[in-house]
Amino acid sequence: MPAMLDMAALFGRQADWISQLIACIAIGYTVCVFGVVFGKMGRSPYWGLVFTLPLAGTIMLWTFGLGRWPQEAGNKDMESGL
Repeated sequence: MPAMLDMAALFGRQADWISQLIACIAIGYTVCVFGVVFGKMGRSPYWGLVFTLPLAGTIMLWTFGLGRWPQEAGNKDMESGL
């Protein structure tokens, strides 16, 4: 089994850019998914950028989830027109 120093010499600095790439992909995926969710809620998809901040995303998710939805007004108008 190779020693840890030999493994570091074998891979060099490759681990740094791979970990940064994985982090960027994970952040981008999260922003895109929540952007689609907010778009389906009737809000701006740019609210997905809030999830790049650790605590702000959780607070905004609770605020939007428990607040008034913009699509509710459209549904009530349709129900009253029947």
